[in-house]
Amino acid sequence: MKKFALFISVASVLFTNNLAFAGEYGAKCLHIASGKMRGCIVFVSTRQNSFEMNFRSDKYQKDNLRFRGDKIVEISSGEHAQKRTKETIGASLVLGPLGALVGLAKEKRTQFAIEYTDPKGKTNIALIDIKTKDGVSLGQDLESLTGVKIRTTENPQ
Repeated sequence: MKKFALFISVASVLFTNNLAFAGEYGAKCLHIASGKMRGCIVFVSTRQNSFEMNFRSDKYQKDNLRFRGDKIVEISSGEHAQKRTKETIGASLVLGPLGALVGLAKEKRTQFAIEYTDPKGKTNIALIDIKTKDGVSLGQDLESLTGVKIRTTENPQ
């Protein structure tokens, strides 16, 4: 019985350590070309120093994102995320999806705008819409990955 208890203790510590290094989240992400929110999986790994945003549909696989955490310049949340997205991408493209986000009020949701630099040095943005209960963990993972504090309307820094 003592060996079993020891095994459970060690396994729980190892399992907890792995959770601290990576998070995987089901969400909706802005597909820039179509201007619409699409189902996606967001993966944040501090161990691999990476951020991934993979669309669920095979149709959008060419638009998946993967880059190192140090390429993330700023992270915004809530209304501040919507504002930064409009400024970065352009109001005409995002008014449709952002208006649709307001319509998702049946369940509490949080939006994250992740500004990053691409290999050519150009600033781009990834917009993620996630259930608020999962958004807390995603926010913590993003801050751990980048060392960047998330900007909100309440905390514009």
